[in-house]
Amino acid sequence: MNKKSIGNNIKFYRNNAGLTQAQLGKMFGVSYVTVSTWESGRTMPTPEIIEGLCVALHCRKEELLGFGYAGRDKDVQRKKLNEYFDSLSEDNRHLLLVRAKELVNLEAEQHGYYKKNAS
Repeated sequence: MNKKSIGNNIKFYRNNAGLTQAQLGKMFGVSYVTVSTWESGRTMPTPEIIEGLCVALHCRKEELLGFGYAGRDKDVQRKKLNEYFDSLSEDNRHLLLVRAKELVNLEAEQHGYYKKNAS
């Protein structure tokens, strides 16, 4: 178990549940600072609190502890990409989309999915 990964998972599921660190801490009789130390990977919640976190955050223990749940990683990546994309100006969004299409076409061409028209 990697404390940093578990901390990231706690933060992810807490945010998905719409809770602040203070609200989550209050549920378990700890301060927001304690929740912050869990999320940063500096400390770990006790096994009893982990059980309660799963209930409060609507996730399985395997998901919270990071065992065999690659789908969540994709969800996190997708969310981060969407946030980044939304932060861009219209011009930069357009440039990014054009470049992404070029890369997809290049990859497809290199793998023989289609042939470029000869000019």
